[in-house]
Amino acid sequence: MSLDSTLDSGEEIRFLNKISGTIRQLVRQTHFTTRELEVVLLIYYKLLKEDDDNGGARFSARKGITRHQFTTVFDTVFGMTDNAMLRRVMTALDKGASSYVTMETWAKTMSLFLRGSFEEKMRYCFDVYDIQAEGMIRRDHMMLLLRSAFIKHVDEEVEEAVKDMVDIMLHKMDLDRDGAISFEDYRESVRRSPELLECFGQALPDRGHIYAFSRTFLERVRKF
Repeated sequence: MSLDSTLDSGEEIRFLNKISGTIRQLVRQTHFTTRELEVVLLIYYKLLKEDDDNGGARFSARKGITRHQFTTVFDTVFGMTDNAMLRRVMTALDKGASSYVTMETWAKTMSLFLRGSFEEKMRYCFDVYDIQAEGMIRRDHMMLLLRSAFIKHVDEEVEEAVKDMVDIMLHKMDLDRDGAISFEDYRESVRRSPELLECFGQALPDRGHIYAFSRTFLERVRKF
């Protein structure tokens, strides 16, 4: 029985046979069953087919879907619409310089979003907020991250509100009082107060979008 009624069953089988080794590898690296991975990767394959630059239906292991396609999925499927935050999300998920997203990155991202452990999500969110990838979220980074959370009626008022918020976050999360939030500071703070996980902006889909995707495509739906 075809997993996707919009694909010819023969084409589907050929694709899955071609990537059977990758599937076996990714089962060990993700939180998906083999069947769920097949579904997730067939979605990737359909996106790949839509990209004319990748040669249409010809599967290319060397390239992948475009970053634009990837961020469109965040918007349309997961309700993540902040373009500035999405650029940081992409950097955290795919640290390479290529403009393409590999099948492996796609599968691991879906695993993180849909089934990731709290520890995995903490590490990922910190990487999103660690703008310079130096292991620290500094004051100026917090200013940049929090500005987009405010409606800009008057610039001076926005700056003051952001500064106040940064002071609050530093007081709450800078546990060693060195003027920046390290991963150790962040992890301990979030363990104490889980609501701080996305304290500097949305980096993960909300529960409604996760449930909708899981109910449609996956064998097991996580209860919230």
